[in-house]
Formats: sequence, C-alpha cells, structure tokens
Amino acid sequence: MPTRERTFWAALLISAAMCLSSRAHSVSSDAIYDVWIRNGTVIDGTGGPRVKQDVLILGDTIAVVADLGAKQVQARRTIDVAGKLVVPGFIDTHAHGDPLTESFTNFLYQGITTVVLGQDGATADLGDDNAPTLAEWMRKVDQHGSEVNIATLSGHGTLRMRAGVGNEPLPTPAQLAAMQDMLRQDLAAGSYGLSFGLEYAPGRYSRVAEQKALGDVVGLSGGIVMSHMRSEDFDKIGKAIDELLQIDAHVHVSHLKIVAGQRVEEARAVLDQLARARARGKNVTADVYPWTASASNFVFLYPEWARGREEYAKAVRDRRAELEAHIRMRVSERNGAQAILFTSGPYSGKRLSEVAQQLGKPYASVMIDDIGYAGPQQAHFLMAPAVQAAFVTADYVNICTDGAPGPGHPRSYDSFVKVLAEHVGAPPKMSFERAIHKMSGLPAQSLGLDRGTLAPGAKADVLVLSPDELHSRATWTEQELSPTGIDLILVNGNVAFERGQSTGKLQGRMLRRM
Repeated sequence: MPTRERTFWAALLISAAMCLSSRAHSVSSDAIYDVWIRNGTVIDGTGGPRVKQDVLILGDTIAVVADLGAKQVQARRTIDVAGKLVVPGFIDTHAHGDPLTESFTNFLYQGITTVVLGQDGATADLGDDNAPTLAEWMRKVDQHGSEVNIATLSGHGTLRMRAGVGNEPLPTPAQLAAMQDMLRQDLAAGSYGLSFGLEYAPGRYSRVAEQKALGDVVGLSGGIVMSHMRSEDFDKIGKAIDELLQIDAHVHVSHLKIVAGQRVEEARAVLDQLARARARGKNVTADVYPWTASASNFVFLYPEWARGREEYAKAVRDRRAELEAHIRMRVSERNGAQAILFTSGPYSGKRLSEVAQQLGKPYASVMIDDIGYAGPQQAHFLMAPAVQAAFVTADYVNICTDGAPGPGHPRSYDSFVKVLAEHVGAPPKMSFERAIHKMSGLPAQSLGLDRGTLAPGAKADVLVLSPDELHSRATWTEQELSPTGIDLILVNGNVAFERGQSTGKLQGRMLRRM
C-alpha cells in the first residue's frame, strides 16, 4: 500500500477511535484524575458550538470531556472555571527560534502551546555548538525541554548548503541526490516536512525542478511543504503560488499577505486561486498573522545584483545612479518612505520619510550614505487592513505569528489574542468558535498532531480564557506587552501558566511525526 494511502487510513482509524472513545468513555469511580477543569464552557477546536462541559485529565492526556453535573469525581487538583471558556492550546505553524538557547515564554503568554520551527528554508541550528544532524538536535531538545511543544521542518536552504550547492542555480545530479537523502533522514527522524525560503539566499536561486524533486519526497511520506514564496508582491503573488502548487504534496503558503495590495478583491483572487487548486484535489492550506507590517530590512528593496553585502558595495561604487533608481521604484511601489518605520538603531521610532526630512536629503541617499547596507531593524507597512482581514477569516487559513523569542515585532508577543479581540464578531468577522478552530484544530489537522482538540485521547494542551478580558496590548513602541484574558495554560497536562505568570517549568516536548 502506498505511503500516502497508509497515512490516510491511519488518520481515519485514529479519528474513528477518538470518536468511539468520546462516546464510550465514562468517569471511573476508581480512577483518580490529575486535573478536573469543571463548570466551564468548552470550545473544542473542531469549529463546533460551545458546550457547558467538564474536562478530566489523566497524565498528559484528556480522559473525559462531558457535562458531569453533580457526579462525584476524584481528582488531585480541581479547578472551577465557571463563566470562563476552555479551549485547546494554540498551535503556531510559523515560528522561529531555538529552544536550546532561547526562552519561548512570549509564545506561551499568548496561549501558544506548540510551535513549528525550521521555517523559511532554514533547518534548526545544526552548528558545532548544537548538533550535526536534525535527529541529534531533536534529542538535545528532548533533554533540555521547552516552555512549549516543538515541531520542526527541514529547511531547503540548509539542505542546499550542506550538499555544497550554495547559491548555484542548479545542483548537480549527485548534489540533488544528496539533498534528497538528507531530507529522507530528517523525515525518518520526525521532521514534519520541508520549508522553502524563496525570497532568501540560497533558496531564491533554485528552480521549480529542484523544488519539486525535494517536495515530492515529502509528499510520498505524507508530510507538508511550507513555503515563504518567491514573491508576495501584488503583481507576482499569483505566479509564486503556481510555482508552489507544482509540488506533489500537501503545500502550505507561509504568512499569507499581499505586499502593497490595497483592495479586498485582490485577497479574494488569491483565495479563489487556492480554492480552485483544492477543487482539483490539491491539498493546500496557508497561515497568516494579524498585523499590517512585516519585520524586514532594506535588502528586499535592492535589485537582485546588489542584494549581497559585497555586491551592494560594488553597486554603490560603480552603479550608484542605477541602484538609487531601483530603490526609489521599490519604495514607491511598497507604499512609500512613510511606510518604513525604524524599530531599532539611532532612528528608532521614526519613519524613513521623517529621517530624510530631518537630514534634508532624498531618502535613497539617506539609505545609502547615512544608514548603510540592510539598515537596522524596520517595520514595513505593506498590507492593507481589509486585505489582511480577508485572509485572517478565510477557509483553510490558520493563524501564526512568524515570531521569535524576544523583541523585533509585536507579533511575537501578541498575535493570537489580537485575532480574538479584533476579528471576532458579527459578519464579516468570524465566530469565536471558528477563530479557535483556526488556532488549534485546523493546524493540528494539517500537521497530523495528536493535540489541538479537546477530546478523549488528545494530548492535554488546554487554555482557560476570560472572554470579556481578552485584550491585545503589544504595539510597535511597546512590543513586549503580553495580552490579557488568559487565566490558565496546561501543556501536556501540567500547569505552565497561571495568575499571569509562567510557572517556570519546561513542560513542552519535542514532537515527532511518525
């Protein structure tokens, strides 16, 4: 039986078993449960309606989800959550960082209990200080622990570098075979699939045949291929999606957006393109963060022949007029100099247009002479609110942060609650139940995780929310403000957050796709 068929039937059997368990499992008078969350209103992550139910947890697993009424239950800890919502822990399908060296507390504080790393073509840190292979890195994460659960992808760019391809446009047959072998080893170790970073070196030098040769390996294993596409620009995004759709696997568009898109019709055109692919039988999903600016630098404003540091210096010396003309064109089509906000460095808190006015010089000259290659950290306000809202509420699009441990973008501290606070309500906004599904059940289904819903047999990643107190607080000038309204977080059945603070214990695990 082909691998993909086996994966389908395995998933079907697991689903059936969980349904039978849900119907058949009753409270045992002899059992002593570890946690009893009682009197709450459960939103189970499937998209179904909220129901008044209790949740019983035994070890790291949900044992019972039912209205227990006055039934007698033995539990080591009972938590009365009357008037509150009980929902699955949130799953962030696009995140960055290394749990061996960084804290993921900022993710936990916004209700995230699982993150997916290895994004944008970069496998987890495999340097000399960490591990030579992904399997060894995973073992080290097992030993170290994390605030949240960790799933990971294999990075296309990392495979290219390790196979000796580097920035060459075409790998040799031997190099391509080596990349495929390394990818198979990563998948066997538990990687959930492959990531591309096609706007970054070395990924941007690759061609479709190479991407397909690797992506199809993932498809045969039943994994997922996530891509930071070649372009998110309003006039190129359709072609970039077509490039991704050629891969014979479950493909996933990372941090869906339209750079300089202004009309909601543009978002609908992209969503229609994805829907047509699904109608043809293609398994295609996406994720999105609820912010209208990306964290970036000047490199994306340079022409292809000046994106490397050495190439840039040569362009400034030999082709300055041409370089400046290209920069002016790119800045203009990306909403102008007023759309670039410095978030670090000597001009932090100021727009590029303001700095140019302050210095009395054209902004292209400021970029070259006063700021230099790439520049300090910046926010680029590229997305229209209506366009982004259309993606946030769309079918088959789950929520992500594209965040990392520490400051740099407020999305790292507040993306999921921001969706609940700003995108839930009367149409065209979505229901609370739908939003929770896009944060838990939908990404769990896409990845094949044993969590993401509140059902017997699922792993006990659980949040307790005070719905009237859910407020988004992070801003560009105060990026590290965590949201409010999250009362309790359990990770693998253990309390990881309560009374506004992390317990400081590393309750997360290294997850592996089997």
